[in-house]
Amino acid sequence: MSQPEDPKPTPNTSGDGWRVLSYLIGGIVVYGGIGFGLDRWLDTPFFLPLGIIVGAGLTIAMLLFRYGRS
Repeated sequence: MSQPEDPKPTPNTSGDGWRVLSYLIGGIVVYGGIGFGLDRWLDTPFFLPLGIIVGAGLTIAMLLFRYGRS
């Protein structure tokens, strides 16, 4: 006789913390890098901090959209 199947399998969430951390770091690095490149290209001092802030904000918004519905 076979085992009955679980009607609602639980999702595997063991790596979610590392995934969220990597998204945060990646967003800051990517947008900060874009800001750094614009600073070097246009000889301005404000695109790097702006890129870091925008990267963090967009990453947090994406994480809230993705993981905030539990």
